[in-house]
Amino acid sequence: MRPAVRLAIALAALSCALAPVSARAQSTTPPDADKTRLIRQLIATAHLTDQAMQVIEQQVPAQRAANPRIPAEFWDRFLEQARARRGELEEGYVKLYDRNFTAAEIRGMIAFYESPIGKRFVEVQPTLMREGMAMGQEWGTRIGSDVGRSLVSGAVQAGP
Repeated sequence: MRPAVRLAIALAALSCALAPVSARAQSTTPPDADKTRLIRQLIATAHLTDQAMQVIEQQVPAQRAANPRIPAEFWDRFLEQARARRGELEEGYVKLYDRNFTAAEIRGMIAFYESPIGKRFVEVQPTLMREGMAMGQEWGTRIGSDVGRSLVSGAVQAGP
Protein backbone atom coordinates (compact mmCIF):
# COMPACT_ATOMS: atom_id res chain seq x y z
CA MET A 1 0.00 0.00 0.00
CA ARG A 2 1.35 3.46 -0.90
CA PRO A 3 2.42 5.63 2.05
CA ALA A 4 -0.04 8.38 1.05
CA VAL A 5 -2.94 5.93 1.12
CA ARG A 6 -1.86 4.57 4.51
CA LEU A 7 -1.62 8.12 5.83
CA ALA A 8 -5.06 8.94 4.42
CA ILE A 9 -6.58 5.93 6.11
CA ALA A 10 -4.90 6.80 9.40
CA LEU A 11 -6.12 10.40 9.16
CA ALA A 12 -9.63 9.30 8.34
CA ALA A 13 -9.62 7.03 11.36
CA LEU A 14 -8.33 9.87 13.51
CA SER A 15 -10.97 12.29 12.26
CA CYS A 16 -13.65 9.74 12.98
CA ALA A 17 -12.27 9.37 16.48
CA LEU A 18 -13.12 13.06 16.97
CA ALA A 19 -16.76 12.14 16.70
CA PRO A 20 -17.98 10.69 19.98
CA VAL A 21 -18.98 7.31 18.68
CA SER A 22 -17.65 4.42 20.74
CA ALA A 23 -16.10 1.44 19.01
CA ARG A 24 -16.09 -0.61 22.19
CA ALA A 25 -17.89 -3.90 22.42
CA GLN A 26 -21.62 -3.47 22.19
CA SER A 27 -24.12 -4.84 24.66
CA THR A 28 -25.82 -8.01 23.50
CA THR A 29 -29.18 -6.96 24.95
CA PRO A 30 -31.18 -4.61 22.76
CA PRO A 31 -31.98 -1.25 24.32
CA ASP A 32 -35.43 -0.65 25.74
CA ALA A 33 -37.74 0.77 23.04
CA ASP A 34 -38.92 3.67 25.23
CA LYS A 35 -35.36 4.55 26.17
CA THR A 36 -34.31 4.37 22.52
CA ARG A 37 -37.14 6.74 21.60
CA LEU A 38 -35.95 9.14 24.32
CA ILE A 39 -32.36 8.94 23.10
CA ARG A 40 -33.44 9.68 19.53
CA GLN A 41 -35.43 12.64 20.83
CA LEU A 42 -32.34 13.88 22.65
CA ILE A 43 -30.17 13.43 19.55
CA ALA A 44 -32.63 15.50 17.53
CA THR A 45 -33.21 18.14 20.21
CA ALA A 46 -29.49 18.61 20.93
CA HIS A 47 -28.57 18.34 17.20
CA LEU A 48 -25.82 15.86 18.12
CA THR A 49 -25.42 14.28 14.69
CA ASP A 50 -25.57 17.66 12.95
CA GLN A 51 -22.86 19.03 15.20
CA ALA A 52 -20.60 16.02 14.70
CA MET A 53 -21.01 16.41 10.95
CA GLN A 54 -20.13 20.10 11.23
CA VAL A 55 -16.91 19.20 13.04
CA ILE A 56 -15.98 16.75 10.32
CA GLU A 57 -16.83 19.27 7.58
CA GLN A 58 -14.73 21.91 9.34
CA GLN A 59 -11.75 19.61 9.87
CA VAL A 60 -11.43 18.32 6.31
CA PRO A 61 -10.05 21.58 4.82
CA ALA A 62 -7.38 21.67 7.51
CA GLN A 63 -6.56 18.02 6.86
CA ARG A 64 -6.34 18.71 3.12
CA ALA A 65 -3.92 21.57 3.73
CA ALA A 66 -1.84 19.63 6.25
CA ASN A 67 -1.64 16.56 3.99
CA PRO A 68 -1.13 17.76 0.42
CA ARG A 69 0.12 14.33 -0.69
CA ILE A 70 -3.30 12.84 -0.09
CA PRO A 71 -5.37 13.18 -3.26
CA ALA A 72 -8.28 15.62 -3.19
CA GLU A 73 -10.50 12.79 -4.39
CA PHE A 74 -9.96 11.00 -1.08
CA TRP A 75 -11.29 13.97 0.93
CA ASP A 76 -14.19 14.46 -1.47
CA ARG A 77 -15.19 10.81 -1.18
CA PHE A 78 -14.66 10.85 2.58
CA LEU A 79 -17.09 13.75 2.98
CA GLU A 80 -19.53 12.15 0.57
CA GLN A 81 -19.49 8.91 2.55
CA ALA A 82 -19.73 10.71 5.89
CA ARG A 83 -22.83 12.57 4.70
CA ALA A 84 -24.40 9.46 3.21
CA ARG A 85 -23.71 7.35 6.30
CA ARG A 86 -24.70 9.80 9.03
CA GLY A 87 -27.34 7.29 10.13
CA GLU A 88 -24.51 5.03 11.32
CA LEU A 89 -23.26 7.89 13.47
CA GLU A 90 -26.71 8.37 14.96
CA GLU A 91 -26.97 4.65 15.72
CA GLY A 92 -23.62 4.92 17.47
CA TYR A 93 -25.00 7.75 19.59
CA VAL A 94 -28.02 5.64 20.51
CA LYS A 95 -25.77 2.84 21.76
CA LEU A 96 -23.38 5.23 23.48
CA TYR A 97 -26.11 7.08 25.36
CA ASP A 98 -27.91 3.83 26.18
CA ARG A 99 -24.75 2.49 27.85
CA ASN A 100 -23.98 5.64 29.77
CA PHE A 101 -27.29 7.19 30.83
CA THR A 102 -30.51 6.08 32.43
CA ALA A 103 -33.87 6.97 30.92
CA ALA A 104 -34.37 9.50 33.73
CA GLU A 105 -31.05 11.17 32.89
CA ILE A 106 -31.99 11.29 29.20
CA ARG A 107 -35.31 12.94 30.15
CA GLY A 108 -33.36 15.51 32.17
CA MET A 109 -31.11 16.29 29.22
CA ILE A 110 -34.12 16.64 26.93
CA ALA A 111 -35.69 19.05 29.44
CA PHE A 112 -32.47 21.07 29.43
CA TYR A 113 -32.22 21.21 25.63
CA GLU A 114 -35.90 22.20 25.38
CA SER A 115 -35.44 25.01 27.95
CA PRO A 116 -34.52 28.55 26.86
CA ILE A 117 -30.92 28.16 28.08
CA GLY A 118 -30.66 24.75 26.39
CA LYS A 119 -31.90 26.20 23.11
CA ARG A 120 -29.38 29.02 23.47
CA PHE A 121 -26.65 26.48 24.14
CA VAL A 122 -27.52 24.57 20.96
CA GLU A 123 -27.50 27.86 19.06
CA VAL A 124 -24.01 28.89 20.19
CA GLN A 125 -22.43 25.45 20.48
CA PRO A 126 -21.06 25.39 16.90
CA THR A 127 -19.31 28.69 17.58
CA LEU A 128 -18.01 27.42 20.91
CA MET A 129 -16.70 24.27 19.24
CA ARG A 130 -15.09 26.13 16.33
CA GLU A 131 -13.49 28.80 18.52
CA GLY A 132 -12.58 26.26 21.19
CA MET A 133 -10.79 24.08 18.64
CA ALA A 134 -8.90 27.11 17.30
CA MET A 135 -8.01 28.15 20.85
CA GLY A 136 -6.79 24.63 21.62
CA GLN A 137 -4.68 24.55 18.47
CA GLU A 138 -3.10 27.91 19.33
CA TRP A 139 -2.48 26.70 22.88
CA GLY A 140 -0.84 23.51 21.62
CA THR A 141 1.29 25.51 19.19
CA ARG A 142 2.50 27.78 22.01
CA ILE A 143 3.39 24.76 24.15
CA GLY A 144 5.17 23.10 21.23
CA SER A 145 7.14 26.27 20.52
CA ASP A 146 8.10 26.64 24.18
CA VAL A 147 9.22 23.00 24.41
CA GLY A 148 11.12 23.29 21.13
CA ARG A 149 12.91 26.45 22.28
CA SER A 150 13.80 24.88 25.62
CA LEU A 151 15.21 21.80 23.89
CA VAL A 152 17.25 23.92 21.48
CA SER A 153 18.58 26.18 24.23
CA GLY A 154 19.34 23.11 26.36
CA ALA A 155 21.16 21.48 23.44
CA VAL A 156 23.14 24.67 22.81
CA GLN A 157 24.09 24.97 26.49
CA ALA A 158 25.11 21.32 26.68
CA GLY A 159 27.13 21.51 23.45
CA PRO A 160 30.93 22.05 23.09
